[in-house]
Parts: sequence; structure tokens; C-alpha cells
Amino acid sequence: MYKSTSIRWLFVLAFLICSAIKAEPLTLEAAWNIAAQSNPGLKRLIANQSIPAGEFQDASGPLYYNPTLNLEGRTRRIAQTGALDPYRGEYGIGISQTFEIAGQQRFRRQAADKSKTAIAQDIAEEYRALHAQLEEQFITVLAVQKRIEVEQHILRLIEQNTQLSRKRVSAGEDSLLDGNLAIVDAERARNQLISLNEQLIRARTQLAATMQLKANDFPEVAGELTPVQTQYTLQDLFTKLDTRPGIQSLTSKEASARSRLELQKSMRYPDLTVSLINTTEASLAGSDNISSIGVSMPLPIFRRNAAGIGRATAELTQSEINLTSETRNAKATIEAAWLRRDNIRDRVKRLNSEVYPKLEENLTLSKKAFENGEIGLPQLLIVQRQVVDAQRDIIDAQKDLRLVQIELEYISGWLSPMASAVKE
Repeated sequence: MYKSTSIRWLFVLAFLICSAIKAEPLTLEAAWNIAAQSNPGLKRLIANQSIPAGEFQDASGPLYYNPTLNLEGRTRRIAQTGALDPYRGEYGIGISQTFEIAGQQRFRRQAADKSKTAIAQDIAEEYRALHAQLEEQFITVLAVQKRIEVEQHILRLIEQNTQLSRKRVSAGEDSLLDGNLAIVDAERARNQLISLNEQLIRARTQLAATMQLKANDFPEVAGELTPVQTQYTLQDLFTKLDTRPGIQSLTSKEASARSRLELQKSMRYPDLTVSLINTTEASLAGSDNISSIGVSMPLPIFRRNAAGIGRATAELTQSEINLTSETRNAKATIEAAWLRRDNIRDRVKRLNSEVYPKLEENLTLSKKAFENGEIGLPQLLIVQRQVVDAQRDIIDAQKDLRLVQIELEYISGWLSPMASAVKE
């Protein structure tokens, strides 16, 4: 009996420990470390590194074409009167090597090197994109959690007021209308909490998917909505754009496409093949040993690699268009986000300095007046709702300010300390 009781207590203790671990809220850094190690899109991109790495390894050899070894054997019948065995064996061995004479190897190496650089930059860009996506989802969850805290606080106040209103109605000090208003307002607050909990589940589900957590594992987060103060200017962001991995990748892809075009153009010139051959030939007197050297070169008369040049030209044109449009669009997005950030900053400042303090003061005065019977419940409920609306506006404005800063720093290529730390 004692042993079974001890086992039950051990199970209870283990459950409580697991629950405590699960209930531990995630910080942004902890969430990022999980996402960076388990994101499938990032893993697929990292796996693709083997493709340009193999191309670069092939292009880095002393010669692009492998030498060809030729072996041959044949039987010759000797026309000799009276010979017991007129058949003789003949053997030959040769080696040939094809040489590119128009610089194709150099262009091939340049193209492979730029492709290898481009995928490394794509991986760096994917780290940054994943970090921006994760931070946006993290902030969305955090904002909804803070909204729920506000609604829970106001619900407790309304319930207190409702209890006091019921006493007043029973004593005949307040009308039944005032009592019904308190009940309705409390139900509205509960419905708002239910709606916010639904939003929280959706937001946590998206965050859990990015972090590749198990099913029904919805993380609770902890942190601050207010973004870190930045020191960069709009011109700094424009300048930083050139170093963004995504832009650098497009630049490398353009350079690779340019080298491939030069490669296709150089392939209009024929390759030179040199052969060394040694053979033995049977004769009446015995075997003759013959050594020879051969040179062959196709004549580029009918086919001039027009198809390869056309494809390479189209690829280069598309790469140039992609780089130009991405740079232009990024600058437009940065400028628009910069203006939005200035407007949101002003909104947050006004709410914190002008609106919310006065509403808090009004709420304190209204509570005292309501307890002293100087005002009715409807007036108190209006003030309480104004305070809740102001708190909601502050949370939404802080969230918008944080999101626009994430967008600015991602689009411009401003380095994220956490993203770079994991990458390195």
C-alpha cells in the first residue's frame, strides 16, 4: 500500500514538473532558437547547397573534359604460302584529350563560383525572413495576451460594480435599469474575452507552426511590445540595402548568368582533341610497332550554338530585371514604412502622454463619486470603457510600431543580432 501511494505521488510530481515546464513562457530569443533549428524551408535551402558546390568542384578541375583511353585488338591473316599458322594478333592503345581553346573553363568557373555564393546568400536571406516572420507572429501573440490582461482587469472592476449596484437596487438607491446595465456590460466584457481567446489560439497556432512544435502545443510568450530605440536614419537604410543578402544574391545570380552567356558564346569555337596512339601490326617478317599522334577539330559550319546563347541571354535579362525591380520595390517599401513609423510614433506618444493619464484620473475620480453616490452606474461604465479603449489603442499602436520596425529592418537588410548569431 505504501509503495503504490509513493508511485502515485511520483506521477503527480512528474505531471506538475512537466506542467510547469510547459507553462514557462517563451522569450523571443528562445522561440527563434527553436525555429532556426527546425524550420523545414530553411533545411531544404541548406540541402540545396550541394548542387552549386558540385558544379564548382567539376569546374575547378585542370581540364573540363576527361581523357579518353582507347584499347583495341584484332586478328590478321597473313597471306604466306606454306605457313602453319597464318593468323597473327595485333594490339593498339591510345589516349586522347579534348582541350577548350576559347576560355570556356574560365567562364564556367566564374559562373559556378557565383552560383555557390548566391545560394549562401539565399540561406542568409532565409534566416532573416524566418526571423522577421517569427518576430511578427511573436509580437501578435504578445499583443493579444496583453489585450486579454486588460479585459480581465476591466471585467473584475465591472463585477465589483455589479455587486455594489445590486445592493443599491435592493436598497432602492438605484433603479433596476442601472442594475441591468451593469449585468449587460459584464456580459459584453466576457464576450470580448472569449473573442480575444479565439484570436490568441489562432496567433499561437501560427507561431507554433513556424517553430515546428507538436500538435496542440500552443506557446505562451513573454516580452515587451515597445521596440528598441533605433539610431539609423532613412539614408542609412537605403545604404544598407546593397548589403542585404537577398539583394546580394540577385547580384551574384546576375554575374553568374553573365558568365554563362560568355561561356555559351565561347562554345561557338570548336574544341581541339589531341590523340596519342601506339599499335602493333603483323607482317611477313614479324610485328611492326607504330606510334602516331592525331589532332582533330570539328568545323563550326552548320551549328553555332545559337540555342544555348539565346537561353543564356534570356536568363541574363531576367536576372537584370529581377535585381532592378527588387531594389526599386525595396526602396519604395522602406520609404513608405518610414513614414508610417513616424505617424505611429506620434500616435503612441499622444496616447501615453495626453489621453491615457487623463482617463486614469477620470476613472479614479468616478470610482470615488460612484461609491459616495454622487454619480450613477452608467456614468462610471462610460469612463471605464473609455479607459479600456485607450489601453486597447495603446497596445495596438505599440504592436503596429513594432511590426513596422520589423518590416523596415528586414526589407533594408539591417542586421538582426539573433538571426546572425544562429547563422554564424
